[in-house]
Amino acid sequence: MEDSRAALIDFLNIERPQGSKNNQVTIVFDGKEGNFYYQVSPYSIEVIFSIEQSADDKIISLVEESAHPKAIVVVTNDRQIQLSVRQLKAQVRTVDEFLKKFNHAQKSKQKTNKKNSADEKMLSYSLEGKITEEMKKIWLK
Repeated sequence: MEDSRAALIDFLNIERPQGSKNNQVTIVFDGKEGNFYYQVSPYSIEVIFSIEQSADDKIISLVEESAHPKAIVVVTNDRQIQLSVRQLKAQVRTVDEFLKKFNHAQKSKQKTNKKNSADEKMLSYSLEGKITEEMKKIWLK
């Protein structure tokens, strides 16, 4: 289980499906931290272990305690949590919806990067000179 937890944290740190570094991410795990070691980016990922209550109850209480629940997006496939946080005015995404949005953003980013790299292709001066000479031969006969 610790490997899965670490993989989730790494994914969020590296791929940033949550978007901007300004978007705060809170991951809630059941139980105690124990010997689980993880490294999160210093700015926007917080890991909470529920300890005294279930992770489900902790997520709901975090939304309840929020001054701006409409700004919260809870990513879960658990229907009971979805219903509870929706009643509190938080937004809900299933894991598939969250990843689909991330994958769409990645594809758009890749297309933009390919377009930019095509625009940035440069010819060397010697190749430019050769092309110019060839064009002169063709057009200036």
